[in-house]
Amino acid sequence: MIGRGQKLYWRPSKVPGRALLLLSIAAVAALFVVETFTRQQTSDNYDRMLSASRTMQEAIEVLRPIRGRIQPINPTVDPLRSGLIGVASSGITSNSGDLDSKQATINPNWAAVAIRLLDDAGVESGDRVAVAVSGSFPALNIAVYSALQVMDVDPVIIVSGSASQWGANVPAFGWMDMARELRAARVFDIKADAATLGGIEDRGIGLDESGLQAIRRSAERAGIEMVVPDNYEAAVAERIRIYREGADGEPLAALINVGGGTATTGPNAIDHFFDSGLQRSAPSRAFRVPSVMGYFLREEIPVINFSGIRSLSTRYGLPYPPQQMPSVGTGGGYNAEGYRRWLAGLMIVFLLALTGLIMRSANIALAASESDHHRETMKPKV
Repeated sequence: MIGRGQKLYWRPSKVPGRALLLLSIAAVAALFVVETFTRQQTSDNYDRMLSASRTMQEAIEVLRPIRGRIQPINPTVDPLRSGLIGVASSGITSNSGDLDSKQATINPNWAAVAIRLLDDAGVESGDRVAVAVSGSFPALNIAVYSALQVMDVDPVIIVSGSASQWGANVPAFGWMDMARELRAARVFDIKADAATLGGIEDRGIGLDESGLQAIRRSAERAGIEMVVPDNYEAAVAERIRIYREGADGEPLAALINVGGGTATTGPNAIDHFFDSGLQRSAPSRAFRVPSVMGYFLREEIPVINFSGIRSLSTRYGLPYPPQQMPSVGTGGGYNAEGYRRWLAGLMIVFLLALTGLIMRSANIALAASESDHHRETMKPKV
């Protein structure tokens, strides 16, 4: 019995354990139903996504004949004849590359994915963003440029002149040459702020002299300043400096990275700790070695990482690789997953009704038990 002045903070439940188990199972089942039976709804950015994808499509059409004049397109490795798939080896090839991943990016709807990721990162019109691109995925570079232009975002861009296998690794038709041609055709009004040789430590280590000269000539033709750091730490610091100075005192809303530039993603010991797509944090092991990505995440600036192309293709419903040139407006990037509110409401009503039924049954059982106990205590003693 509770004495005067005492408070009861807890008492044993009169609800049977089996009833509580039933309620728990019902709650989990209701959550499963709501999470499973979602609906696809058109993204609020649908019009901008379409516009960016059309821009990317136009860019491919502009570059295709130019590539054909410089070096014939090989339909065996570039079945869509985009002109954006390079060669197995050249003087400006920095490392190996996966052909399927390169082919998978030949899809104008990657520009819609770029719009979606920028929006998810909170980037708005007029914002300034840091961008790191190389020649490894020229189609994704085009997707990012298309999205930035349509969203009216102000980028500070550092481009690496070299490329991995099957990327923009045709001498005289590297990424800086492609971007220059697209500016000349007025597809883009975007120009890089600085260029590096790319490769190991941003110093072109492993490239022969002819390749280094080809990259320098590309930068000169494009009118882009070439930066050659002394070592890896200097490469990271130099990139951060360029981004900060390019922002002109304004905050940077995001870092967008395309490919696997060492100074940006870090060396092999840590680069796999950075996820593909949008990320706002990384495990502590990702910060063991300085990197541009690590710096931005420490500054709580979101990072959009275009790497792990197979994973991104699956996530956004894009073919890997496409068997024919996809039409603008196809793929999951244009849709946003939403809950069916009526179904969620129905599950709430169901759980409330079940809870009420269980409580009512428990109260009836308790009242019956107390009544029996009362009658037992009222029996006359013989």
